[in-house]
Amino acid sequence: MMKKITTLAFAFLLTAVFSSSAIAQISIGGGLTYGTDIEDIGIQVGGTYELNENMRLGADIVYWLIGSDSFFGETISYTFLEVNANFNYIFYNENDLIVYGLGTLGIHYAKVSFDFGDELFSGSGSDTELGLGIGAGLEYNLGGVKLYFEPRFFLSGFDQLQLAAGVRIPI
Repeated sequence: MMKKITTLAFAFLLTAVFSSSAIAQISIGGGLTYGTDIEDIGIQVGGTYELNENMRLGADIVYWLIGSDSFFGETISYTFLEVNANFNYIFYNENDLIVYGLGTLGIHYAKVSFDFGDELFSGSGSDTELGLGIGAGLEYNLGGVKLYFEPRFFLSGFDQLQLAAGVRIPI
């Protein structure tokens, strides 16, 4: 009897996971982000999960394409990265357009390395901060692809306005 209940529960779980309504709740994608303080472009990869018709959870990673600088022929290199958890509250969802508020909690990482030719003038330093952000978003459904635009302002972490745009694909 217990084996039949376990098999039935497992079959129900598989049906729920692979049904079209469960799969349509998840979107993945990516795009570009511009940071007004960093003044550079970042590559954003992330996804969303619909909790219900008014709320979504999401996550994204932004790798900033800052690179390196030259100083008297020597190199200073930078690494900026952020990992964010997002909450979306949907205000409007009609005619393939979604308008939502955005709250973000993230971990922001920065590292600077320099090498001026000898051990005395070489080194690196890094810092990690908690980032708290607020913003808004627009998402337009083109059928198999959704275009999004998200301005958000981080009150801590990298302390900047970010403008992100890209595509999401429902899976």
